Amino acid sequence: MGTLARSGSLALFTESVMCLLSSPTAHGAMVDLVSLMGQTFPQAAPSLYVTAGGSKTQVYSVLDREQGGAEDARRVLNGRSCSYTAVSVGGRPPLIGRRMDLPITASSKAGVTLSINSGIHDGIFREWVKILTPAVAKLMDHEALLHMAYRDALTGLLNYRALEEMLKVEHDRASRYGTSFSLMMADIDHFKKINDTYGHQIGDVVLKSLAQRLAGCVRKSDRVFRYGGEEFSILLPHTGLAKAGKLAGRIRFEVEQTDFIAGLKITVSIGISEHREGLTPTGLVEQADRGLYLAKERGRNRVETMGGLV
Repeated sequence: MGTLARSGSLALFTESVMCLLSSPTAHGAMVDLVSLMGQTFPQAAPSLYVTAGGSKTQVYSVLDREQGGAEDARRVLNGRSCSYTAVSVGGRPPLIGRRMDLPITASSKAGVTLSINSGIHDGIFREWVKILTPAVAKLMDHEALLHMAYRDALTGLLNYRALEEMLKVEHDRASRYGTSFSLMMADIDHFKKINDTYGHQIGDVVLKSLAQRLAGCVRKSDRVFRYGGEEFSILLPHTGLAKAGKLAGRIRFEVEQTDFIAGLKITVSIGISEHREGLTPTGLVEQADRGLYLAKERGRNRVETMGGLV
């Protein structure tokens, strides 16, 4: 490699490492990295495969999912499920070619693999991976620590600590821009009876199943938390009380209609509050809690706001 070529490569490698270390999230870092690779070497059609903490593999690819991306994912992952993020680099997505896989890092915590169309750029990508390995390992270690700190171990949902942080962020945003958001508090009705009748293992299965159900009911912008015990909360950005009430009604109905395990059915009671000027994040939680208690008092399996029945 000539002096100019090596100088250009080093600048590129440095830029990519800075992408990884400056991004606030692993997701953003991987999107930026694939975008940089794809813009610099379009013919390489880079894809990153990221698995961390036993969660579903994340795929970041410049390949169109229907025109090579899904095929490459099946090959690399041996048919395992994944979440696919298409990274646009301008123009038409590149076509898939003869692929070469380059492991960047692999440990008990995380694994990251780069897949590219093999070509004259292979040598540069091999050197690139060597440079990236320490930065990627550091990023994934940081992400694993965040996951442990902000995730509930049983359900995998965000936890109470994460709710406190995100409520403050949402409150500050709403106060600054005059927008609104709502908060739901949901509690499983008669959960103690489930534990007493079927045992705590079945109770844990119900909690995990409900967590998946709640996560599947909301929008991508919404956030579901395990607040504690059998209580869950849902943060709804840019959502007023009326829309939050409709969503809560759908959640309540869907939970009621679901067979959670061996024909076991449950119901949930839900309380809702909406941000307004002068209401603190703590006050917002207290209002949603009052709505929840009101739903319990009025017979359970219902949705209540401070304004009345939804």
